[in-house]
Amino acid sequence: MGTTPASLGALCNCTVLGQTDSTGRFLLDRAQFVGKPIHRVDMRLQKRISLGGKRNIDGMVEVFNIFNHVNYGSYTTTFVNAANYGTPSFNAATAYQPRILQLGFHIGF
Repeated sequence: MGTTPASLGALCNCTVLGQTDSTGRFLLDRAQFVGKPIHRVDMRLQKRISLGGKRNIDGMVEVFNIFNHVNYGSYTTTFVNAANYGTPSFNAATAYQPRILQLGFHIGF
């Protein structure tokens, strides 16, 4: 007996959509798993100080993900360990990182 949506759903305690092809292999439907949306609020404060003439210096403070909301960019979508199917996993991309503070300056002349 081949794999069925019911047998996979029982493994992960979730609803699985898909179909069985002519060879008996089970194929998951595309885009059946939709993760949580990204919630980010970024802020930048900047102060320009004139140094006379055309010279100036800008001081900047930037805060990314100011409310430190947890954002997941990757989810476990394999049935190797079905108990973890659909659970968030680490993503190193900047968009999914916790709060980040950045200081900087710019000199114009």
